[in-house]
Amino acid sequence: MDDDFIDDTISFLVENVIKPPGRWVLEQVGEPRPTETASLVTGLAFWAFVVFLVFALVLGW
Repeated sequence: MDDDFIDDTISFLVENVIKPPGRWVLEQVGEPRPTETASLVTGLAFWAFVVFLVFALVLGW
């Protein structure tokens, strides 16, 4: 497997799936221009919360 393909795939996911929700959450709490690192960390937390909610829903908590 080509390393460039893996790097490109991870970069695509980070830029288009993880950071946008993080940026949106930070904008909602009053940060007009969040940094890339803050967007990444908040996006990861957002998706972890979504996974937790789906897991709880499936288990019927």
